[in-house]
Amino acid sequence: MKRIAVFCFLATVFVSMPAFAQDAPEAEAPEPLWTGNGALSYVSTTGNTDTSSFGLDFSFIRRPTPWGFEIYGLFNQSDDSGEKTAERYLAGIRGVRELNERWSLFGGLSGEKDQFAGFDMRALLEAGVTYKAVDNGKIFLSFDGGLTYTDEDRIAPELDASFMGALAAVHFGWNISDNAKLTQDLSYYPNFDDSADWRMESITALEASLTDLFGLRLSYEYRFRNEPIGDNDDTDTTTKASLVMKF
Repeated sequence: MKRIAVFCFLATVFVSMPAFAQDAPEAEAPEPLWTGNGALSYVSTTGNTDTSSFGLDFSFIRRPTPWGFEIYGLFNQSDDSGEKTAERYLAGIRGVRELNERWSLFGGLSGEKDQFAGFDMRALLEAGVTYKAVDNGKIFLSFDGGLTYTDEDRIAPELDASFMGALAAVHFGWNISDNAKLTQDLSYYPNFDDSADWRMESITALEASLTDLFGLRLSYEYRFRNEPIGDNDDTDTTTKASLVMKF
């Protein structure tokens, strides 16, 4: 009888195991080590006006474990009646060393070309520290502070300049819903050689997911230089509606 009772008990446990397995909560998928996205925008008009604009930007990010880095780039061009009115290239890489949940170190190098702003090439070397103030899944807020070295190859050779400076930046993100996110990045670049020659850049973006792979992004970029190069304007803005592909 004891053997029959033990057998019945084991049989009951064995039969019940699938039911327990179904009731058990599924394990959360691990956070991906790599993420990336690419955005494409294009506008064209014909008839009374003949204009076109094209934009492409991308980024690939490796999550810090504790080392991580980001590769990014963009290209913007506009034409009016066959005449080029804007053209800008930017590419860069930034490495990150996470120290703890709040603090991390960064170092980066970028190159930018914008002849309409007065320079053939601007190389920017940066290094500093990031403090993550808030990251609760809904709101993200962090601050960057560091030193920079800038080398500008300007359109007028006699104006070429190299100088030490600094970087102060704020990065904000708000997950409005599961499918929509608002981001704001604000950066300030003082020039140690000429205090009046400071720059500021702001990028505001709203992105909504259409599918797991594609999304729509509306963005507004504002760039200001207190001492513009030559006769160029001190302010540049870019407004884009882009189709985003997530990797």
